[in-house]
Amino acid sequence: MGNSVNLKMYNHLFKKKGKIDSVLEEDIFFSKNNSILLEAYNAWESLRNFRKEAERCSMYVYGAERCSMNVYGDQWGDKIDTKEGTIKESTYIKKQGKVPLKNNRVRPLVRTVLGQFSSSQTEPVCVARDRDEQKIGEMMSATIQYGYQKNKLWELDRRNLETFLIAGAAFFRTYYGWNDEYGMMDVWTDSVNYNRIFLDTHMEDYRHWDCSLIGEIHDISLNEILSKFADGSKDKALYLKNIYRSHSREDISNIVENLQARHFTEMDFFIPDDIARCRVIEIWRKESKERIRVHDRLTGEWYKVEIEEEENLKKINQQRIQEQIEMGILEEDMKLLEYQWFVDRYWYFRFLSPYGDILKEGETPYWHKSHPYSFKLYPFFNGEVHSFVSEFIDQQRYINRLITVQDFIMSAAAKGVLMFPEDCMPDNMTIEEIAEEWVSYNGVILYKAKQGVPAPNQIIANTSQTGIYDMLRIQLQLLEDVSGVSGALQGQKPNSGTPASLYAQQSQNSSINLIDIMESYRQLREDRDTKMMKLQQQYYTDIRYLNIVGGNYSEEAKIFDPEKVRNIEFDLSLTESTSTPSYRMLQNDILLQLYQTGAVTVEEMLENGAFPFADKLLQSIKSRNQQMQERQNQLAQLQEATQTQGEIIPEDIMTQVRSQSNPMLK
Repeated sequence: MGNSVNLKMYNHLFKKKGKIDSVLEEDIFFSKNNSILLEAYNAWESLRNFRKEAERCSMYVYGAERCSMNVYGDQWGDKIDTKEGTIKESTYIKKQGKVPLKNNRVRPLVRTVLGQFSSSQTEPVCVARDRDEQKIGEMMSATIQYGYQKNKLWELDRRNLETFLIAGAAFFRTYYGWNDEYGMMDVWTDSVNYNRIFLDTHMEDYRHWDCSLIGEIHDISLNEILSKFADGSKDKALYLKNIYRSHSREDISNIVENLQARHFTEMDFFIPDDIARCRVIEIWRKESKERIRVHDRLTGEWYKVEIEEEENLKKINQQRIQEQIEMGILEEDMKLLEYQWFVDRYWYFRFLSPYGDILKEGETPYWHKSHPYSFKLYPFFNGEVHSFVSEFIDQQRYINRLITVQDFIMSAAAKGVLMFPEDCMPDNMTIEEIAEEWVSYNGVILYKAKQGVPAPNQIIANTSQTGIYDMLRIQLQLLEDVSGVSGALQGQKPNSGTPASLYAQQSQNSSINLIDIMESYRQLREDRDTKMMKLQQQYYTDIRYLNIVGGNYSEEAKIFDPEKVRNIEFDLSLTESTSTPSYRMLQNDILLQLYQTGAVTVEEMLENGAFPFADKLLQSIKSRNQQMQERQNQLAQLQEATQTQGEIIPEDIMTQVRSQSNPMLK
């Protein structure tokens, strides 16, 4: 359905003129660029197989049947060929009068990896490249931590890691703008559904530095369209309403399902599923342009200008030459502008309507000179994506098949069938009475035994010797071996007699199997946090106090000063978080040892430790010290006053004042 609609819109935009074109052919406010839209459409279509494979993996984890809230993992959703055609495996089993049994072993493995990630949290740390500016690095680390808490990135990271395990790809979008939830302008990070993303088809770099096209499909309301792209002009707003005139009623929706599985792979590139939403296509593309690269030898600054600015550069140099001649500077020592022509490669963005109207465009406004997306494709060997879940789907299928076969055998086998010879039939009982008496407690059936006639016999077939249980045990073991998630890592109870050291070693070895995929995801987070850091440097223009919950940051580091970080280069890395229980315990033990040796004071221990009562106790100590200081000041003033008047304070009064100023004095 979605593909046919795409083809119709494709023919409408790029091959034929239609009714919509005739209405919007006067480009009053927005120009058109169908060639860029075509390039984005081709990139979208090139990812169709990837989306189908990701949907299949998602089907084995969560299920994909519509209107089936009880389906938690559609383990029989693959298509098979039968005499009746291609049908789902679950349909084939149901037609035989059986229930397609399933045992979801994939979901617990994904949950285990998520638990492993949550138990070993890391946090970003910024290090200034100049050692004299390390305190500023601490301030930038606190600023990044503020962004983490504002965007609730720990929850976002877990959910995106889950997507990364299932689909083999994860995407973030980091930008500066208005957030309706908080009602403020700030740096925000959103998770992007992989079904809405399209990418360059020529990438080969594992770091994705050779990406030259990336974009996203947005489905938003008409009011949001007017808010973002009307630019305060009523005429532009009316023109936008004309473009999206079929979406004028926001209370109409053809999406009747909510909180249920949706087939994102059936999404249409041009038309949203919900008629109350408006389709906007965001495209970031690396383009080329002739420019001039300038090196200012006076300030050491490098920058680039347009070709038209060459005459201004010449005038500036002439003015500098005149000024430096008057200062007696030799020609070879003059600080001038050095410039040269070059072909600049830069990122350019466009927001397009499905009809090719450019709603907004421009060169990237960000200091990092790139697009707002951070993404990782795994493992990207020869440009291919293979997710963590896809590696053990075959084992999951075979486990379900063995369970179903065993169910078939058990349902077809004899289960307590009574073989009652006719010659043994009592004269005073019917067969129904015999059957009822046979299964009753303390039942008695009286009959005359005849020579050569066997006694009644109940048959129970033994279905445990088919070898299915052994095969099932092997497949369960293979599932652990292929996924790398052992029972020890899942927290399962070890077998009797297993040494604790062996169990710990098994858990550690299982963690090693996950290092590769976890490191790839860590690199994605580093790329995202680096963009967030540069946006904070760019857009945080006022001094602000960062109210950070937890974290061992000094009060000085929590005060963000934009002038101090404006032109400083930081290296960002992810280190072990101090919020983990093991780290806090180790930290508190070291501080207690230092306090016992007298190396630190009580205040220093409480300020740098992670004690639950630290803030309240610090406040009490500071309040007591303040009172002591005030009393000491009063005593000093009293002594000074009496010395001036030549009087001597009685010793008992001095003792009383000292005892009030020092509670330890008895």
